[in-house]
Amino acid sequence: MEVKIYLKGQNAPITYMGDRIDVLDFKMNGVDYKQIRTFKKGFSKSELIETKAITRIYEME
Repeated sequence: MEVKIYLKGQNAPITYMGDRIDVLDFKMNGVDYKQIRTFKKGFSKSELIETKAITRIYEME
C-alpha cells in the first residue's frame, strides 16, 4: 500500500509505503493534525502533519 501527501508550497509529495497505512484525524492543543501510521513487517511508525498544510492525499493499493 502507498499513500502520497502533497503539502502547500512543495511540488513533490511525501510518500509512505507499508503493509498497512492509517490516516487519522487528530487534535492536540486546539490544532488539527492528520496522523499517518505506517505498519511494515510487524513494526509501526507514526507521524503528525498539520491539516491546514495538506493540499491532497492519494491512496494507492
